[in-house]
Amino acid sequence: MMPEIVSGESSANVSAFETQEVAHRVLLVADEVFRGSDLARELRSHLDSIENTEIFVISTATAHSAVDQELGDVDRPAREARERLDQILGELRKQGFRASGEVGDADPMVAVGDGLVEFRADEIVVVTHIDSEREHAERGIWDRLSTDFHPPATLLKVAHPDADGASSGVLEAEHAPAHEKTEEEVIRETRNFPPLRRLDVAGILVGFVGTVALGMLAVAVGNQDPGELSGGAAVVLLIAIGAFLLNVANIIGLLFFESVRYTGIWEKFFARTSIVFTTIGVAVALFIWLT
Repeated sequence: MMPEIVSGESSANVSAFETQEVAHRVLLVADEVFRGSDLARELRSHLDSIENTEIFVISTATAHSAVDQELGDVDRPAREARERLDQILGELRKQGFRASGEVGDADPMVAVGDGLVEFRADEIVVVTHIDSEREHAERGIWDRLSTDFHPPATLLKVAHPDADGASSGVLEAEHAPAHEKTEEEVIRETRNFPPLRRLDVAGILVGFVGTVALGMLAVAVGNQDPGELSGGAAVVLLIAIGAFLLNVANIIGLLFFESVRYTGIWEKFFARTSIVFTTIGVAVALFIWLT
């Protein structure tokens, strides 16, 4: 999700930024307001000068609970993100930066990927909350930020604003240098099927074998009462159909989640449900057949 630009300079100006080869371009993805002077100090630590630094800000519409995040309830977070964007741009411009921005995806990592497509950054900076105050979408963010993207990356951790609404200073910072694509990343990009974890393999195998077994049991139970479909045969048939649909959903979900590097609560849901439902279904079908 990359909504329309709501504050700052137009997207045409972003393109103008990109034509200036001497400028140092920073993609800033922020889930919280912060003191702009802290970012300036971070950049000064590794740049000769920050006077020709251009910053493109994406304020993420991150929900405050796992349920809202997974269900895509972003109306309130989107409003907060627009307000946050105005504050951040004001802070940066006060420090002398040329800055523009927009509201971005609820997932910070998706926002980074979208931002790199729109604004070819020389450096990525992500502002999140300290561990004790982090949002659901911020879990594991540093591992992904430092490995999934190739420009130099910085993670700045801040606290929520205080009771007076004052912006937090940077409390923790982590840095990762630029890196080329690894052999594993190249292989991942050229694969026709995503890499599988043990749980994924188990879900597919149990689903396949279990669905075949349920089909055979449905036929066996049906043959016990030739000429009519008994209640037991109907139950086994429904279980077999349910297992088939669930296992198809497991494979489709696996392909989709891996394609977008999804890591939320639904990541392992289908595999686990497939294993549990199919196993219980086979046990129930065997009981009906034997009795």
